[in-house]
Amino acid sequence: MFIIYCFHWYKIVNAGGAKINSLENVAGEFLALLAYMKDKFFRPLEQITRSRLSHVQFYAVSLLHRKGSLSMSELAQEMQISKQQLTPLVYKLINLGLLARKADENDRRIVRIEVTERGRNTVEELFNEIKLDLVEKLRKLPCRELGELEQMLKRIQEILKNID
Repeated sequence: MFIIYCFHWYKIVNAGGAKINSLENVAGEFLALLAYMKDKFFRPLEQITRSRLSHVQFYAVSLLHRKGSLSMSELAQEMQISKQQLTPLVYKLINLGLLARKADENDRRIVRIEVTERGRNTVEELFNEIKLDLVEKLRKLPCRELGELEQMLKRIQEILKNID
């Protein structure tokens, strides 16, 4: 249903109430999809990471792995948490050898946080485990549906990139 709404949204008459109803329907379908994915996919995947890192720790390390080094303020903003909440989290990850503090090359007053080699390896190992788990789940789909899902996922990404 979600995909149908996405592809037909532009065809809806732009008369006030009809468009708002359609937007509300798309938002409702989107939320329903997210809830389903959280229950059926994300929660089981969190079990993989939880054996080594908490959900928030994994998010911090994987975010830094993707983005490179960030200041504490930038990392807090990216994670949408306060610097007060971030500080103990970062120090714990530093003590685990997953993150390191580094002075900014342009401004020595700024401390940047970056992923260590051990942190990179941990994230990559966990991503590989997560990917293998998803592959096992997707293996149950017939080839035709798998192809359709692949095309839909690509299209959803294209559409959602327009929101930013």
